[in-house]
Parts: sequence; structure tokens; C-alpha cells
Amino acid sequence: MTVHQRAAAAAPATPSPLASPARTAGPSSIIDRPLADTSLPLFLPADLRDIERASAAQLPPHMLMARAGAAVADWLYGHLPALATAGRQPVLLLAGPGNNGGDAYVAARELHRRGVLVDVWQLAPPTASDAQWAHAEAAAAGVPIRPAPETWPAPSAYAWIVDGLFGIGLSRPLDGAAGRLVENIGYAHTQGTPVLAIDIPSGLGAANGVVSGPVVRADVTMAMLGACPGLFTGGGRDIAGRVVVATLGADSALVTAAATACLSTSAPDAFLADLPQRHHATHKGSYGSLAVLGGYDGMIGAPLLSARTALMHGAGRVYVGFVAHDAPAWDPVHPELMLRHAEGIDLAAMQAVAIGPGLGTSAASAACLSRVLAMEHTPLVLDADALNLLAAEPSLAERVRARPGPTVLTPHPLEAARLAGCDVQRIQSDRLASARALARHFGATVVLKGSGSVVDDGSRAWINTTGNAGLATAGTGDVLTGAIGALLAQGMSATSAALAGVWLHGRAAERCVSEGTGPAGLTASELLPAMRNELGQCLKRAPLP
Repeated sequence: MTVHQRAAAAAPATPSPLASPARTAGPSSIIDRPLADTSLPLFLPADLRDIERASAAQLPPHMLMARAGAAVADWLYGHLPALATAGRQPVLLLAGPGNNGGDAYVAARELHRRGVLVDVWQLAPPTASDAQWAHAEAAAAGVPIRPAPETWPAPSAYAWIVDGLFGIGLSRPLDGAAGRLVENIGYAHTQGTPVLAIDIPSGLGAANGVVSGPVVRADVTMAMLGACPGLFTGGGRDIAGRVVVATLGADSALVTAAATACLSTSAPDAFLADLPQRHHATHKGSYGSLAVLGGYDGMIGAPLLSARTALMHGAGRVYVGFVAHDAPAWDPVHPELMLRHAEGIDLAAMQAVAIGPGLGTSAASAACLSRVLAMEHTPLVLDADALNLLAAEPSLAERVRARPGPTVLTPHPLEAARLAGCDVQRIQSDRLASARALARHFGATVVLKGSGSVVDDGSRAWINTTGNAGLATAGTGDVLTGAIGALLAQGMSATSAALAGVWLHGRAAERCVSEGTGPAGLTASELLPAMRNELGQCLKRAPLP
């Protein structure tokens, strides 16, 4: 069909009452806001299927799909270039055989009714009943639908590409015709054509963010009903782009499901109420003493980074205990720090202890960790080599499991693999399950670091959405440890301190990049003043006790 023929066909036939925008969109709303500012409930694919069935049962046939397609069309129409809204540049919609493809058919019909040129490429005929209905409605309205061709037009031929190939149920790598089509989408995307994914980019694991074959890279993903965790962790943050959520009028079912799912993104509303407030009639002792232990030979910078961070997160007093015997006597950058040999710190006088940065795995390092674990009730952060020692010495791990005091573990994927006795691929294949298993095994709050860091306290999990690639440099983990330790010393719970530290850490990296520093070349030390600024902004928002 030529452009002129498509323009003539854009005058709709008599619309189906069910498919009419005035009668299908219904009470649907689109959540389109910075997700780092307000937490968003997350749902595993099976949970979303239950929500979908419960919501559809309360509506006329096909209504939920009609709302989904209308939501895609509404959002996309508001973001089309002038050429497209004037009917002079088409939108390409790709439809798979399932309900994801059905949403694309409805969206194509709604755009077509508004005078937008559309092409629908069909990977396979629809098999689901709702998708068959949507296909029939689109064809009856004159929407051009054809099998996906092997050859791709010029990259600039389309204003947008809409990925309606596969939804949240896909559990295998894409191959064959689907894989080739996705690779063609990727080429057009690299040449500047924006991509909107319906539900989830095809090829991305909805539950885990795993990419195991060809995958659609989206600029925007519109999740239907609710969002899956795979959009925010693992490969998801690189693949999904900006995530918006169309609730499709299922608010009641979503609220009920969220109450039992115990999974969400992390945002200040998860920890603001627990932030330690600052009052005039206080002194340094009011804000806790923190000991940071580590710094074996050649690694004394690591605990210094942690301790400097702790100062900038409000700890009243910060001690640094080095395992190395030739450690410095003072810190010229922050002379406020009190430097000692690790054995010279009175741990009983500390409100919290952070151990692991640069600790090493020597006999002296293990003895230092053993001494810390004797403080069974003191809030504790275990990082880096402290975690490696736990993995190597089961007796130390058992003491962590037995301690009644608050404990935070902050492993990166390799450290998590050592603790779990598996390989990194196993950890990354299901980051949520890995964090939960470690949290329950150690009776601790676990921060599984990485893109979309997971915080899990054994019964509830959060995925952090702040941060960027600037954090992929030496020392940033030490900075995080110091932040969590300082918040623990000021009386925050293990989970609240972990949530706040991780969120502030990522937000500081975003602030640095927005101000022209990084992401390439951003150093861990540069995060500290940015984290302090972000903490100050959060304290202004925190409710008064």
C-alpha cells in the first residue's frame, strides 16, 4: 500500500462501540514520573496474570485489551513528531501471536482512526482469543496488516516502532524469524528510530532482567497493569528505557496484590520516616560512634573512603581501625577521623561497626572479624573481604547467622556467589531469589549490588532505581559501606539504613553526571559531597518526630 493509499484508508469505517476511544479507555491511568522519587509496586509474571484474570472477569469481553491498546495509542500520539500526526510519516507496530500482539492491533487501530499512518507487521497469526478479536477489529477498520518481511526499509522510514512481539510470559531466547526481526529493530534503533515496548522489551526476562539472546532495546516501555522486576535489575535498566505503567482501571486488584507481593522499587518514602533528625540541643555523642575496620597492607585507602563517607552522613564520631601495622596516624583530608590500629579500638563503645573494606583475608584479618563478631548486639555492616572470609570459614559464617544484633551484608555478585557456593551466572540469573536466599540464610539485610541493586530483609525486597555507570569504578562499594554504617550508628534499622544508603549512593552519581562529572572518570571520592547534599534534601522532606 502506498503512502497515498494509506492516507485515504485512514478515514475509519464505522467504529466498533467496544473499540471506540470514548468507551474503551475507561478508568485507566498512566504512571509516568521519575521512579526514583516514589516507590512503585512490582509484580512477578504469575502475579500479573492473576491480576489480569481478576480484572478481566469484572469487565465485558475484550475490554481490558481495548484499554491497553488505547493507552499505548494515547501515549504514543502525544509523543509523535508533527509529520506523523499530520499523516505523512507512518508508525510501525510489530505484532506477535499472543495478547501482546493484540495490544498492538488495538493501538494501530486507534492511531489509524486519528489519521496517523500505520503499518502492522505480523510475526505470526494471533492465537489468543482477545488477540484474534483485536486483529479482526483492526483489519475491519482498514489497518494494513502483513507478515513481517525479511528485508527492512530505510531506517528513517518510521516515526516510531512499537514492539508488540512477546510479553512477560516469554522464557526462551529469541531465534529464527523472531530473532532476525529483533535484530532489524536494533539496526533501526541505532539509526535513530525510537522504540516503544508494550509490557516488556521482547527478549528481556520479565522476572529477572536476564538477556540470553536477541533483545529489543526500547526508549520507553509501557507496562500493562503493573511493572515486572526485570525492567529494573540485571539487563533491564539498559534495555527497557523509561518505564511507564498503564493501570487499566485495575486499581483495586493492584492494591490487593501489592499488599502480598512485598516487592517494590526503592524510593525515599521507604526510609524518610526513619532518617535521624538534627536538633539544636544535641552533641556529637547524640549521633553515634562508628568504627570502620579494614585496610590490610596496600589497601588502606578503602577504609578511609568508608570513614570519610560516614562523616558526611552525620556520624558523630568515626574511628578507622587498620589491620596493616604501617598505617597512617592521621588523615590529612579529614583530620576529624580518629585513626588506630584495629586492635586499639574499643568496640564496646561503638554504636555500629563496618568491617571489610581493604580487610584482606590473612590470619590477622580473620582475627579482626572474629573480634567484631563477638559484639553480638552491635549493628554491623559486612562488606568486601569480610564477606570473603565468611565464605571461606564456615565457623565465622555461623556466628553471623547466630548474632541477634542488626546485620547488613553488601555483596557484589561475585561475593554473593562465594557466600552461596555457586557461580556468578547463577546469582545473576535470578537476583531477587539470590538476595532472598542470602538474607534468610544469614538472618540479615542483604544488599546485592549491581545494576538495579536489590535490598532484601528476608521477607520484603526492594529494587533500587538510582545510579548510573559512573559507579563502575574502584572504591564506590567502600563509600556505600560508610554511608550505611553511619546511618546505623545514628539509630536507623538495618533495612532502613541499607535502603537509604543505596538510594543516596545512586542519586549522588546521577547528581555528579548531571553537573558534568562522569560517568567515565567519576571517582569514588567525588561521590561524597554529592551524597551529603542528597541526604540534606531528604532530611528537609523527612517528617518531624
